[in-house]
Amino acid sequence: MFPELLLDCAAKFGEPPRRFYPWTSLFYLQIPRPDWFREVPDDELKVLFQNLGTLYRNGKVVWAHLVQANVALFEPGTWDAPAEFVYSLNDDKISPEELGKIAHALFSLKGTTPNHADQAPLAEYLTNERTRTYGKPVPRSLSPRFACQVSTTYVIRKHLPGPRHALCQSFLPMIVNPIAPHVALPLPSKYWPEALIQWWAD
Repeated sequence: MFPELLLDCAAKFGEPPRRFYPWTSLFYLQIPRPDWFREVPDDELKVLFQNLGTLYRNGKVVWAHLVQANVALFEPGTWDAPAEFVYSLNDDKISPEELGKIAHALFSLKGTTPNHADQAPLAEYLTNERTRTYGKPVPRSLSPRFACQVSTTYVIRKHLPGPRHALCQSFLPMIVNPIAPHVALPLPSKYWPEALIQWWAD
């Protein structure tokens, strides 16, 4: 089911380099910077905003699994927020269960001092919650079968399926810039097939 749904997402979004209708580009795909951004102009979330055009034109559609997010994103609301997702740019057939296990292993590092030296940077980044990363590799000690990365993203409510416009599932299609910086965004639901929207709502 999920491999076919990902192919449907990629087909609806189109092959890179993409071009969009003016209304889509100027309104639907535009993301306003949050109000709090003015108070912390050095926040590395700016890297995502600076690379939005390239992401939309050339991004690859992949499955991604939530690692951590503000709890408010799981309920209906009006404001957007950052979140951390894990994904693979190379293994298109990775399943929700497999990505979920890796996401759980990553989240379990939060607030810890790992024995594995290669896990320490991830533990520090997840514990801080204000550190942004784009394409940080997941060590093989946590993902022995798949080459995975973690990126900070920005969850846009209007891009999630309605009517709740909230994180109803932890697994979703994401656009990832295939070259550095690996900025990422959840694929706007305009490009989701109906079967995926139904699964999300259920």
